[in-house]
Amino acid sequence: MSVPAFARRLVTTVALVFLIASCASPPLTLYTLGAPAAASGAAPLGGKAIVIEIRRVAVPDDLDSQDILVRDGSTLVRSTLGRWASRVSLGVTSYLTARLAQRRPDALVTDQPQIEPPDYRIFVTISTLDVTTSGTATLEADWLIVPRNPAQPTRRDRGRFTSTGPVATDQDVVSLYTAVLRQLADAIDVASPR
Repeated sequence: MSVPAFARRLVTTVALVFLIASCASPPLTLYTLGAPAAASGAAPLGGKAIVIEIRRVAVPDDLDSQDILVRDGSTLVRSTLGRWASRVSLGVTSYLTARLAQRRPDALVTDQPQIEPPDYRIFVTISTLDVTTSGTATLEADWLIVPRNPAQPTRRDRGRFTSTGPVATDQDVVSLYTAVLRQLADAIDVASPR
């Protein structure tokens, strides 16, 4: 049984339309949190640098993906044109590590496992990380700084950070994420570990 010519033309036309439509869509853009370059100053030569290890940041499961999300009431709206270059927890960890390294050029601030125990471990748990359609970013987090030396106290802290701005583009949303994460990094006291 052969297929009539008009049916073959119709199928070919529909396939061609879908092919053209898929080629015409804008390319997917991958975003990072724009982590600043690590400080150029190295640890002093001839002395042992303090090692500060940033453990992988814990974020809520519904946010720990590569999706760029904006909250609209109780709905999370996923961007169709942009994605994070890595999972949110990895991007946030890298960003915080770079920001804290800038503040401690005399120390090795890293998110990589070390052969020897670090002098300090920093644990960060983010309970809220939202950007709303109204342009408000909110971040709530707890952090813990644990010294290797048991004679030193463990330091705990908590903070809530907000920022406002436009959310018309993915870059606007990324900028709001970066603004609240910068506030978090600035609140984590890495200056006093000695």
